[in-house]
Amino acid sequence: MALRLSGKVAAIGLLTVALITAFGSPRDAGNSVVPLTVSVSVELPAAVPLRVAAQLGVLHEPVVRDNGPAPLAGPVATPTFVVRATAYNSLESQTNSQPHVTATGVRTQWGIVAVSRDLLGVSLPYGSLVRLRDLGNFHNGRGHGAYQTLLDGTEVFIVEDTMHPRKINQIDLWFADYASAVNWGVRSIEVEVVRFGRHGPLLDHLVVEREFEVDPRWLAVR
Repeated sequence: MALRLSGKVAAIGLLTVALITAFGSPRDAGNSVVPLTVSVSVELPAAVPLRVAAQLGVLHEPVVRDNGPAPLAGPVATPTFVVRATAYNSLESQTNSQPHVTATGVRTQWGIVAVSRDLLGVSLPYGSLVRLRDLGNFHNGRGHGAYQTLLDGTEVFIVEDTMHPRKINQIDLWFADYASAVNWGVRSIEVEVVRFGRHGPLLDHLVVEREFEVDPRWLAVR
C-alpha cells in the first residue's frame, strides 16, 4: 500500500488512518491483493509577515500596573524647579582674574547664566538651555513678574558658568552693568529645562516646532 500526504495537518492524518482501517486490504475473487492508494493535497495559506512598530510616549498621568506595587508614570516632559537667583557682572571682585571669560571659555554675554555646583552636576550641566520665570523677591515675593518681559525677550538662557562652591540651589544671571545687577537683587526663579546638557535632546516641543536655533549665535570660544 502506498500513502502520499501533502501538508502538516493532523486531521488529514487521522482521516487517512480511518480509511486504511475501514478498507483494510481488499481481495478480489482470485484472492489477489488490490493495492489501496489514498492521495490528499492540502494548500497551506501563504505566510503572513509580522511587523511590530514600537512607540514611545510621555505619560502625564500615572498608570496603575496590575502586577506592580506602585503606579507607573512617564518622565516629566519639561522639568521645572525653583531656585534662588542673583546677578553678577564681569568684575574681578565678583569672578576671577578673567572676568569676561566663563568657566567653559566663552565670553560673558546677556543670556549666560552661572549655576551652583550642586545643580551643575545633577540638574543643569554646562550647555543646558533653560527658560526662566520671575516669581518675585526671594524673601517676600514682591515684584512678582517684574522682570518677565526681559526674560521672555531672551527666550532661553544657556548654562556656561559656575558659582562659588559655597552656593547651593542657586543661579546667577549675567548683567552688563553693575546697576542692573543690583536692581535685580535676590529673586525666586522657576527654571524650566529646555535642553539637558549641550548635546541632549530638546525637551520642549514648542522649540522644535519653531525650528529654533538651540545654540545661541552670540556664543564664541576665545
